Amino acid sequence: MRRIAFLGLVFPAMTLAQAPFEPGRVVARTDSFAVMVQGRQVGGIRETIEKTPTGFRLLSVQALAGMSQSTEVHFTRALVMSSVKQEGQARGQQMKIDVAYDRGRAKGSATTPGPQGMKTIAVDTVVPAGAVDDNVLQALLPALPLGEGKSFQVPVFASGQGTSRVMTVAVNGRESVTVPAGTFDAWKVEVMGGQVPVTFWVSRTAPRVVKMGFAGAPMAFELVK
Repeated sequence: MRRIAFLGLVFPAMTLAQAPFEPGRVVARTDSFAVMVQGRQVGGIRETIEKTPTGFRLLSVQALAGMSQSTEVHFTRALVMSSVKQEGQARGQQMKIDVAYDRGRAKGSATTPGPQGMKTIAVDTVVPAGAVDDNVLQALLPALPLGEGKSFQVPVFASGQGTSRVMTVAVNGRESVTVPAGTFDAWKVEVMGGQVPVTFWVSRTAPRVVKMGFAGAPMAFELVK
């Protein structure tokens, strides 16, 4: 979630795991979401996955009350992370992430918001094999072989914090969900391990995230087109 590092969620301790994504499921696409709070739109998100000569590039632009940011993540065809750059503002303060991945390490720096205001850290640490940057987790969910009752352990590197974690992604049935882009037959996918569980609805046909919500919070992201 980024996205101020996946919307600022803090992940639990790491256990080694290999990412279960299937690279062949990653396709070039653009998704636009409305950020809704109690039925009122308060912002928007636009995410684009583009093919590059060496793999893929994720471009994400977010704007909502008190925060704006743009994120660019490069990764290979095998979904090995290459780099992440993020710039934006939160509560009038500048934030920035500039981290490169190379031969199992992540190096760079990050300035992100925290309880005491903006904090800058140097990032120079080992990254577990198969870990994905937290800023691409949402975009890569459709690359999981989702199915009834399936569960996955996904190693994630939070580039804004310089830490590695494991997220649990579990399919919790099917639901019909209606968003501005239409009505979709979707897998209900629970992503656990943060401060609160996050629920994604991923369409079963031409898989893509069509909605995202947070336990105990009135905010939701709804696919527009």
